[in-house]
Amino acid sequence: MGTAGHPPSAHPYQQTLNHLHGRQKSRPGLTFCFGGIRLLLDFMEETGAIMNQLTERETVILRTVLSQYILTGEPVGSRTVAKLSGLSLSPASIRNLMLDLEERGYLLQPHTSAGRVPTALGFRYYVDHILPVQELGVAARQQITQVFTPEAEEPGELFRQASRALAAASGHPALVLTLRPQTLCLRHIQFISLGGEAVLALIVSQDQQVQTRFIRSGASYTQEQLDRFSRYLNDICQNLTLREARRRVLLQMEEEKSLFDQMVSQALTLSRQALEAQEEEELYIDGTSKILDYPEVAADVEKIRAIFKAFEEKHHLITLLDQTLASHGVRIIISPEEHFPEMQLSLVASSYSCDQEPVGSLGVIGPMRMDYARLVPIVCYTASLVTRWLNKRHS
Repeated sequence: MGTAGHPPSAHPYQQTLNHLHGRQKSRPGLTFCFGGIRLLLDFMEETGAIMNQLTERETVILRTVLSQYILTGEPVGSRTVAKLSGLSLSPASIRNLMLDLEERGYLLQPHTSAGRVPTALGFRYYVDHILPVQELGVAARQQITQVFTPEAEEPGELFRQASRALAAASGHPALVLTLRPQTLCLRHIQFISLGGEAVLALIVSQDQQVQTRFIRSGASYTQEQLDRFSRYLNDICQNLTLREARRRVLLQMEEEKSLFDQMVSQALTLSRQALEAQEEEELYIDGTSKILDYPEVAADVEKIRAIFKAFEEKHHLITLLDQTLASHGVRIIISPEEHFPEMQLSLVASSYSCDQEPVGSLGVIGPMRMDYARLVPIVCYTASLVTRWLNKRHS
């Protein structure tokens, strides 16, 4: 389905997967962007770590350890790797290769008698170089799509649907960060006198969201004057985002300095107050109890307390999702220590767009050993449905 002013194109989810099937042949560390959805695969900037290319044998061993650890959550021994890797090597040879990977920071031996587990660096290498690209099955697509039926009437309902769909399909806590107010497209603004210097500004977006701003105007205006201000602002700012409208008002104020039109000056001054940037994102969270399905979390009371505190306070989660919005697409953030020290949590998230511009983000959060290959297409598909709804309402 095409957006206004743009020809119809293939579904953004399918465009992404079609290209990613060939990404192993291309240089790792690239960012891919298709149909408004992109997968960010470069983690070296985040850590400052230099990840040298592993040999074929080392790659097979790391992949085997990671696959087993994602499945079981237990350290993986050399005998298990020898049995599952398909390499014609003895357990002793494999043990030596695992020791090399440990010395280079990709694996860790939690106890002297135990096998190895992947480190954050090991997971980053896996995501960057090894992660298999999977298509979302028909049943999974239907499961997600059903949650969006019937179609939402307003954005709040859409975001609730998206968080429910993500949590149900992924089996992880789901996060949806709402549209930033400054990215909403202006349809109409109306000033209403509340008596004296008090004015109420009603700002209506193209998708029928309504924001109210209380303003102390510094002067007393009649409703007739306020109606004139409203008509003037609507003439110069209709169909702009709030951020663009604010820039337009400031530019007009500079241009009007040489004029002696008191009405224009008063209208622009009031408009500037109404369009002041306000960051009022709302974070929808669903499925928080699913984090307890991981034994390593459920058995650690302190970790549970810290995780649920993060869910309650939200600002760390919003900061992480904001990083995804800045990346304009799907991003995998492995164990961000500055936000979740010692929790070993990771995030798989994507921006969603309106008219090809990223306006919000959504994703799932969980332990570092999440099954990223399964989660990436779930997050990608859900983001594409939100994008499609927003484009439909905007067209």
